[in-house]
Amino acid sequence: MTDYTGTPIPSDQAWRAFAEWKSTGREIGVIFYGSSGASLYTMGFVEGVRSGRLVLKGDTARACFNLTGATFTYGPIKTWPRWPSPPIVEVAAVQATLENGDWLALADGLQPDYFPQRSLPQ
Repeated sequence: MTDYTGTPIPSDQAWRAFAEWKSTGREIGVIFYGSSGASLYTMGFVEGVRSGRLVLKGDTARACFNLTGATFTYGPIKTWPRWPSPPIVEVAAVQATLENGDWLALADGLQPDYFPQRSLPQ
């Protein structure tokens, strides 16, 4: 995992952001790096926010993250939404670092339609 920095934020501020995303139905970008080497890059909607758990749902899958004890920051991350095509973009994200070393970044605005697909010349 690349070391991303951000400004530390209180956990209640992060949970308010998650609750707002849920209430507005906003699609968010998700990047997860597990300390075991697992990773996940996807888009989804916040389906649940309760008791330290964040539940995300996409078109084909659902993910649940136990963020109890996580430390939260807010700051920029770089991502490559159209891998392997350019450009690399920087977005502001709520980042959670879990006690076991797992890292999660959540950002609204990582919309696939921000970067139109290249079209072939006619």
